[in-house]
Amino acid sequence: MPRSFTDSEKDEIRLKLIQACKKSWSLHGYKKTSIADLCADVGIATGSFYNFYANKEALFCEMMDDFQEDTRSLYKKMLSTPPKKSEIVDVLKIIYLEYAENDIITKRHTNDYKTLMSRLPEVWKQEHKERSVRNLNESLFAPGLKMKMDKEKAHRVIDTLLLTVVNKVFFEDHFEIFCLLLEKATDEIYE
Repeated sequence: MPRSFTDSEKDEIRLKLIQACKKSWSLHGYKKTSIADLCADVGIATGSFYNFYANKEALFCEMMDDFQEDTRSLYKKMLSTPPKKSEIVDVLKIIYLEYAENDIITKRHTNDYKTLMSRLPEVWKQEHKERSVRNLNESLFAPGLKMKMDKEKAHRVIDTLLLTVVNKVFFEDHFEIFCLLLEKATDEIYE
């Protein structure tokens, strides 16, 4: 008979599963992340996994949602209303370093990532994208912030900058390069 968990145990196990998933994603990618290994890392029976998630893809969705929410919380903590250009630069540096550490973005162009995305519900993908745009609009393109270019173009510029993290394996000084590009770009985006 499967073990039942208290509400606080469930919350703790969910958090541990998300962290284990993030770590496994960074080390092994989607295909090589196994439910059995995640459960072993967390200290629960493999069958207990299904008390928390319907499948591995549902855990990956929650991991990415969690990462997105952490980013949103960072924006809210660090940015004044309206935000200052220097605050935006600082936030984007922290986000870049988080991307570099967790490989959530650096694996976006791999077949492994494409396989994962092909298995995720279309509704989730659309909602995730909409939340991302909404988060940027609430923070980096907040009302009252004076901009030199339209939001859509600015969004593409910032996305492109953050995606330079995929080159971290080629350049030891990748963060310095990102910071240089970021300073120049924010001068072009914001007044």
